[in-house]
Amino acid sequence: MKKLNRAQAPGRRYATFLKLGTGMVALATATAWVAPALAQSTASQMDEIIITGARQQPQIGGLIQAETAPKARSTVDQKYLSTETAGQSVLQAINMLPGVNFTNSDAYGSSGGSIRIRGFDGNRVSFTFDGIPLNDTGNYAIYSNQVIDAELVNQATVNIGTTDVDSPTASATGGTINVQTRKPRDELGMETKLSFGSNNFKRVFSAIDTGDFGPGNRTSAFVAASYQDYDKFKGPGDLQKKQVNGRIYEDLGGGDFISVAAHYNENRNFSYNTGTRNNYASNYFYDEGTTWIPQPATPGKADAVPSGDSNYYKLYQNPSNTGNVRGQSRFHLDDNVMLTVDPYFQYTLANGGGSVSVKENDPRLIGATKGGKGVDLNGDGDVLDTVLLYSPNNTNTFRTGVTSSVIWDINEDNRFRVGYTIDYGRHRQTNEPTLLGSDGTPLDAFGGKYATAFPGGIFANDGAQLERRNRYSIAELNQASMEYVYKAFDQRLTVVPALRLPFFHRELNQYCYTYSTAPSGVSLSSNQYCTSGTLPTTGTVYKTPFTGTKDFSDALPSLGMTYQLTQEHQVYFQFSEGFSAPRTDNLYNVIRDPKAVEPEKTYNLELGYRYQTQDLISSLSAWYTKYDNRIVSSQDPSDPSGSTFIDRSLGQVELYGVSAEAGFNILENLTFYGSASYTHSEVLNDVVNGGITFHTAGKMLVDTPEWMVASRVEYKPIQSLTIGVEGKYTGERAASDTNDEKTTPFFLANANVRLDLPDFFGMHESYLQFNVENLFDRRYLNTMPTTNNTSYGTGGSLAKYLTGAPRTFMGTIAAKF
Repeated sequence: MKKLNRAQAPGRRYATFLKLGTGMVALATATAWVAPALAQSTASQMDEIIITGARQQPQIGGLIQAETAPKARSTVDQKYLSTETAGQSVLQAINMLPGVNFTNSDAYGSSGGSIRIRGFDGNRVSFTFDGIPLNDTGNYAIYSNQVIDAELVNQATVNIGTTDVDSPTASATGGTINVQTRKPRDELGMETKLSFGSNNFKRVFSAIDTGDFGPGNRTSAFVAASYQDYDKFKGPGDLQKKQVNGRIYEDLGGGDFISVAAHYNENRNFSYNTGTRNNYASNYFYDEGTTWIPQPATPGKADAVPSGDSNYYKLYQNPSNTGNVRGQSRFHLDDNVMLTVDPYFQYTLANGGGSVSVKENDPRLIGATKGGKGVDLNGDGDVLDTVLLYSPNNTNTFRTGVTSSVIWDINEDNRFRVGYTIDYGRHRQTNEPTLLGSDGTPLDAFGGKYATAFPGGIFANDGAQLERRNRYSIAELNQASMEYVYKAFDQRLTVVPALRLPFFHRELNQYCYTYSTAPSGVSLSSNQYCTSGTLPTTGTVYKTPFTGTKDFSDALPSLGMTYQLTQEHQVYFQFSEGFSAPRTDNLYNVIRDPKAVEPEKTYNLELGYRYQTQDLISSLSAWYTKYDNRIVSSQDPSDPSGSTFIDRSLGQVELYGVSAEAGFNILENLTFYGSASYTHSEVLNDVVNGGITFHTAGKMLVDTPEWMVASRVEYKPIQSLTIGVEGKYTGERAASDTNDEKTTPFFLANANVRLDLPDFFGMHESYLQFNVENLFDRRYLNTMPTTNNTSYGTGGSLAKYLTGAPRTFMGTIAAKF
């Protein structure tokens, strides 16, 4: 009998981190590099100024600005963000851009959403916040409901299809999203917003800027806080979000500075349930159960869980506590050499809820106690019962890192930059069940994670806590990157060769047994068997607890070129390679496909044209991506219960398409923005899964619309009144790898009206704003949580979806003091 203990972080890792961090600084100060408009680290922001020669690029409507990068890139700024519904995720704003498809789980953003860019899902897109990585260290997921308040965002930049050479990522095979926080303002002031809307929505946001202070008036800061709460648009439960942000900025003169910013976000959300087409055909507002029947506790009787209790909505929460501290700095080492150092720390604790029925005489509750009979969970004096427990999969991450660069401006035509990044994440995955109250409410949103005694946590006869998952992982990225910028022909031609060198190390510690062969209904891919006692002898085969390491690395070259034909006309070309190391679950799972633990690889080509003036900004691009070893998770056809999922490779995938966007100042008071994209995705191979051949060759990727078209018109009939109307068409999307089920295309429209108020009682820039989401009240299938499953036929399962939110109204009053 083996006693399993909680993981302890190896001390040598901290020593390694310190050594590598010291080495990073040494490397940065000894070398130099430059890059045009990269991942919004300090170095990248500084270099944009160098490349463009100006801090402000021409922009139209806040949705498009003049670009100079040799790749498809689009930027939205605060002008457009301020027109969106208050509290909405910044990712909703980039949904208007070509090739981008963001599906929000509701109209207000707190429930999260799903993003794809040219067929790359969020796990394959680098998402950074002031240059620090936000993708999960384990599965690389993007959590859109945990992003900074949009009022504090200066701009969000999207590289559509190409990963930046300095992005601190081991997962991005195509595309980056870079969110940049605004600087503190140089004058003392306060900003406040109050919002109310449908579904009992209420939100308050407030920010205070200190203005310049300190020696030489070179220091400034802001602190901001927000709170929002609203009911789900379908089913019971609400969504609550609290956020605090702050930043202090020290101007050192000559463009040098030091900045420290902090962010904390807390969500307490009840989840939306997914359903099939049949579920929604009978009830569009199908959701979690609303009825709770108290669990029986009858002495001497084998009590069972009442039917329907396991679907009760309070068991499906999505609590999260996330935060980070971000440092940014720039120092001149010489007149033409700049050093940037950006350290950071991140914290995450989150789960998605869930439940499990446990028998009181379960061997895991007996543990290592000889002669033990189990644990009386419901207090009726016997151990004969089956009891429903709250059983969430908690993820707890501590992440530290540093991104650094040195920029050497050799002369006006030659620049060189070298950078180094270390990103070190400690990733803890556990599941500690806890009891439910008499009304079905869990005793704690994070289960028994912090319980030290029964009944907060569930403990076996031998004192060991009942666990259903227990893993400790380390994700360590060391990445060097370099880029050279050469300009010729009076700087009309720019050539940018670059190289990214990621080295990614995963350390795995599985503290539970895992099923190698399991009874019907037990998932081989995710369920562990955690016990301090003996294993049950039921014919089930287990893999014993294990530790191990995996290393992945690659050399990823890129080449970008731009040529300024005239002052208005520009052409560009880009070639790049992308790389994604296997996710944590890929490596812990009982693997059926050996390619599922190999890296993914992409090769990207793009050719584009831009026409840019003060009143018309436009671009057109054609692109091609070759994808090797695309990994998906799908149902195991050998399990008739339909509950087992395994990782497998789709092999090669080809993608190509065309994107276009334009912004036009039609009149002084009338602007137009439009975008369109065509994306062709094709799996090149049939897939053999569990001995069954699925005809995937020639099929399109799941959740990847071929056509998307978006537009926005903004009109100011008088100086104090602004009216905006926007809409987006999203084409059909495949819901299965074999494309035997597809969604219906849909069109959504939104509108906003803003009335600027006169200054009074010390207030200025005050306004009233009214927003309508889903103006025509369309009903449509939205996010696909199980997008990789085969829908029907042998070894298949029904596709499941979320539905889009109905027409939603919001009003906001804002003022500055």
